[in-house]
Amino acid sequence: MKRKKLVVPPAARRAAAAVGGLLCAVAVAALTVTDGAGHVATATADDARAVPVAAAEGGLVCPVPAELAQPDVGDDEFSAAPVETTTSLTAAVLDGADGTEPSVTTLDGERSGELTGPLVTGDVAAVREGELTGARSVRVTPGGATYATATVASVTTAGDLRGMVAGPCAVPSVEHWLVGGSTSVGSSGRLVLQNPGRTPATVSLEAWGASGPVVLGSQSLVVVPPGEQVVTMLEAIAPDQSRLALHVTAEGGRVGAYVQHHRIEGLVPAGADLVVGGGAPSSTTAVAGVVSTGEPVDDPHAPRLDLLTPGAAAGTATLAVLGPDGPVRLRGGEEMSLEPGQVTTLPLGGLPEGSYTVVVDADVPVVAGAAVDRKGAAADDAVFDEDPYDRAWLAGQAVPATGSVADGAVAVPQHAAYEVTLSGVPDERDLERIDDAEGSTEVALRGVGPDGEEAWTRTVEVPAGETVELDRAELAELGETVAVVAEQPADQPGIVWSVRIAEADDESLFSVLAPTAPLAAGGDVRVRRVDAAG
Repeated sequence: MKRKKLVVPPAARRAAAAVGGLLCAVAVAALTVTDGAGHVATATADDARAVPVAAAEGGLVCPVPAELAQPDVGDDEFSAAPVETTTSLTAAVLDGADGTEPSVTTLDGERSGELTGPLVTGDVAAVREGELTGARSVRVTPGGATYATATVASVTTAGDLRGMVAGPCAVPSVEHWLVGGSTSVGSSGRLVLQNPGRTPATVSLEAWGASGPVVLGSQSLVVVPPGEQVVTMLEAIAPDQSRLALHVTAEGGRVGAYVQHHRIEGLVPAGADLVVGGGAPSSTTAVAGVVSTGEPVDDPHAPRLDLLTPGAAAGTATLAVLGPDGPVRLRGGEEMSLEPGQVTTLPLGGLPEGSYTVVVDADVPVVAGAAVDRKGAAADDAVFDEDPYDRAWLAGQAVPATGSVADGAVAVPQHAAYEVTLSGVPDERDLERIDDAEGSTEVALRGVGPDGEEAWTRTVEVPAGETVELDRAELAELGETVAVVAEQPADQPGIVWSVRIAEADDESLFSVLAPTAPLAAGGDVRVRRVDAAG
């Protein structure tokens, strides 16, 4: 296949401008001095020159393979883990220049030798994939690429952990908001904190449940050594919580954080997935990729939305549900009261079959997440004939006042079926006028194949207030894809999007992935000589 020329997308240009402008301001401040008499030195215009400043090294820290908290103690007939879990890592570094050498390393920075597959550098992509046995980091040469994205997916076809447990490798941060999971009877949550840095990180934990803040006591402070991870069982520190939201803050270093959650109903598997970080508290947040199969309002497996107001003030939230044919009305659910410090759940049953994005506007800052269930089929030799379920946890994303920008990338596990869902978020979301939303956005989609080359391109028109889906059959015809990139013009209405992945041989094992934002770019700094002014 002919190699495509390097194209700098809008996000990279915006990032370069932002970084360059910030560094320019710092440079000017540093060069503005005073002499002994207190006179301020001024710059001479003739001496201005551009100095390139490279971006810092980029990196993502990856989830570990899914596992049960306790070893299997059942007998052959009632084993909690009757089959092995298979885990893969797919990492793609996109739009890199020749000579870029991205790498997959262990959590402590040692180069990883266990992964197999191609590592191709060039104008389009570098791809690394293979089986995963432990925590990994994806490291990117400074200034060498526009996107770095990676996904870890664990698949278990039977037992307590039945499901597709998948999540993105994420940029380490000093703050994470995790909305989802539970510790009620039959549920288990493993909070994993990862420190890819070279210094210890002291992590503070806050938790909220349906009744309000959860007292964690001495367990609210965790020290994560450099190059290591610490696992905390949530049922041990926050027991009997039917719903949960966590706030993770770190000092001394940046960390990765996520929750591996699974649950059973009696002895029947009821879903497993990762709860990953979403947007910080915001007055507007969106959850993309909610799927309805037409469940009735009172179906316990209907989609649900979780909201938390972490501040001290009560508030009110209004919801806009954007579907394939435009906004959809919820029966009495368009407006809901928010109590401070309580995780509130809104069932989303009663929606017609299809894919949706839920946009929440509130008069107080909120964080959000959603849960979606998918029904499977009981095995022929199963002791119980009840059908199992899998569950996907979706993270809410804060929507800026100027509208969200779609630019981002998602790594698709090789051989997995996938679908792309895009929704246009109208600027006007008043319940009385949202039906009249106007405008649309042209989203440029492209797929990268396992050889690191661009496999396909597509332009998708996304009307404001509607959700557009590219289904698995349509995407399968485009060829094997290990990464999807979406970009939109900055002057068009905002877009939110997600990728739903499923086990190719059993679509009831699934997960939903949010895009990873572009890497921070370098830029030129304008530097001038300064002379003392009298």
